[in-house]
Amino acid sequence: MRKAQMVTDRELEILKILWARSRASVREVQEDLVKSSGAVAYSTVQTLLNIMEDKKGLVRHVVEGRTFVYYPKKSPERTIRELTRRFVDRVFDGALDKVMVALLDAHPPSVTELDRMRKMIEEARQSNDTPAGGR
Repeated sequence: MRKAQMVTDRELEILKILWARSRASVREVQEDLVKSSGAVAYSTVQTLLNIMEDKKGLVRHVVEGRTFVYYPKKSPERTIRELTRRFVDRVFDGALDKVMVALLDAHPPSVTELDRMRKMIEEARQSNDTPAGGR
């Protein structure tokens, strides 16, 4: 199994397109990229999709006639979870408290967001307090 790799901003844009569409040809991905972020060459999109498939294992393709149709290998939730885990391990040596401090410094949360985070922390605490046999 391939280790989850970091993705570039452009690769993430492509993944978001594929998640939204479920599947897309190189041309369809290119057209969506042009709409959202300006000119990008067909060959650039094709190269990025090849890297995302061959080197990073993020997408797969099927051939329909003469057209390569790409689709994401994993759900957005699973992909984000794997990328986040790798990022936390690489950048913060796995220290969640350091991650939270960095996030709170970078983007101060609203009162509503703080309430949601408090609730998530409490649920995580209760989940960790449950004896192993009680799960």
